[in-house]
Amino acid sequence: MKTGRQWLWPSSLSGRLIATIALALLIGQLINAVLLVRIQHAQAQDRVAAEAALRIIAATERLEEGRPLRARSFDRMRRSPGVRLRRTDLLPANPVTAAMEQLPAVAERLESILPSYGVEYRQLVAGMTDAPPRPRRLARMAADIGGRDARQVRGLAIVAVQRPDGQWLTVRVPVPENSSRIGATIIAQTVLLYLVMMIPLVWLTRRIARSMGALREGVARFEATQEPQPITPSGPSDLADLTRSFNAMSARIATMLNEKDVMLGAIGHDLKTPLAALRVRVESVPDERQRARMADSIDDITHTLDDILSLARIGRTGEPLEPVNLGALVEMIAEEFVDLGHEVTVADAPRLVIPLQLTWIRRALRNVIGNAVRYGARARVSIARGADSVSIVVEDDGPGIAAGDIERMFEPFTRLEPSRNMATGGTGLGLTLARAALRQHGGSLTLANRQNGDGTMAGLTATLTLPVG
Repeated sequence: MKTGRQWLWPSSLSGRLIATIALALLIGQLINAVLLVRIQHAQAQDRVAAEAALRIIAATERLEEGRPLRARSFDRMRRSPGVRLRRTDLLPANPVTAAMEQLPAVAERLESILPSYGVEYRQLVAGMTDAPPRPRRLARMAADIGGRDARQVRGLAIVAVQRPDGQWLTVRVPVPENSSRIGATIIAQTVLLYLVMMIPLVWLTRRIARSMGALREGVARFEATQEPQPITPSGPSDLADLTRSFNAMSARIATMLNEKDVMLGAIGHDLKTPLAALRVRVESVPDERQRARMADSIDDITHTLDDILSLARIGRTGEPLEPVNLGALVEMIAEEFVDLGHEVTVADAPRLVIPLQLTWIRRALRNVIGNAVRYGARARVSIARGADSVSIVVEDDGPGIAAGDIERMFEPFTRLEPSRNMATGGTGLGLTLARAALRQHGGSLTLANRQNGDGTMAGLTATLTLPVG
């Protein structure tokens, strides 16, 4: 089941690579859009400043020559309010009020232009107000002829220059609406970028993912079977080289494991044969007490040798999986301990049939329950079914294990009981074998101390977890 975070962000390498590049492209296009809008805004202010500068320079020259700002015929044509947005006036007071939107960038541009053309002034201000509506007839005519007034007007820029005589030379310049082409251009660019970059990227990442998936499956098969199964190199050269290296490594490991099995088989045969002969000769010892002690020692050596060989061969026995009723198996093992006089109880277990290597799971359960009755006097066993796993919980009433020693108990030949008496301390391989058997099935074995309400030690809990499905 995927969590909310996994839905928002893919977990696979190819998915994350595609999502990262797609997100980077989107962020890049958003930054590009912001920059283009700012450039468009700056260009609009430059156009306003350029037009205002030309009109102020022309009006200043007319005033210095003693000519009026506009011809009388022109005044009569433009008396109707709102007919023309561009006007040049000479006013006694500053028309730019504090309530208007100030245009400091336009003022700065004009301050750098006007002095070079000999325009003298005391003060220069610029602001923007709402544009008066234009009659529909003029708007339609402007649209038909495609003139400079054809675009919609966003506002009216008012630039006022205070002349040396105190009057304000004022020009009005329409500010057009921002072009909607930028948004369409950015969208078109984004779509084109995604088509040009994402399609090859998806093809490349899927190819890499297939190669990595084959390598991952090969590693999983080798982990489960410890038998080399060569993987066909594919994908980029780096992945192909990695696949070839894995094939060579797995072949070498399998050869070493086979040699180890042959060596252990020879050791087991060479040791067990003289042990069996020694066991026969022990029967001729006249002292019964000495004979029994010698026979027990030989049996302990044989048992330890069997555990060592079993631990070495685990995972390479070739034993097939078979459907096993886990509840019935646990009850059967518990009855074996009860028949030997131990106190073992099993809670009502659900019927659960899962594929297992019966020999190894039976041995793991015997080792864990045996430890519980050996060190904790009694064992209580229960089975809990999870969403995708099943847990077999074994509780005892023993002294527990120091927190720092819990993980150490899974190491070979580590015993909680410090003596070397196998009757009380075992071989030190029981938990090691049990954990190895569970890991062979994809499960786990954990130990945890259990405490009473007052903080005193109540015992140890061993949890054997197996996957279901």
